[in-house]
Amino acid sequence: MKKIFLILFFFTLSCGYTPINQSSNNNYSITNFELNGENQINKIIKKNFDRYSSDNNKENQFQIILSSQLLKQTNSKSETGKNSTLSLKISVNAEIFKAEKNIKKLNFEEVINYNSLDNKFELKQYENILIKDLTKKILERIHFILSTN
Repeated sequence: MKKIFLILFFFTLSCGYTPINQSSNNNYSITNFELNGENQINKIIKKNFDRYSSDNNKENQFQIILSSQLLKQTNSKSETGKNSTLSLKISVNAEIFKAEKNIKKLNFEEVINYNSLDNKFELKQYENILIKDLTKKILERIHFILSTN
């Protein structure tokens, strides 16, 4: 068993494998960003953008203005009147500037439907996890657009 693990470990290190999310060959930095809207989403975005704002020596430098919204809806109710299925919708409107010129206006939306839980604390924790995941999907799309410009 140890030999198999050792061989697998050796091939993983020697083949040049690097996780996609951890590759550091980004050719851009974010010099300034402004956040408006939903505070919970903005905290996640700010934490992510702080990693890209430290290096001002990159060839592409962007300024970004983001406006975020969070919408929770009840899709259906049970016979007793309790919420049975809910949906979360996160919308982010982005304006991307390069050298003080507006180069793109983009709208991103992510929606997820989920079943309600009887325990309200667990439901709130589950919603927080969903909000983080949906926001990270939107951030991946924003970073992809920035890296291709």
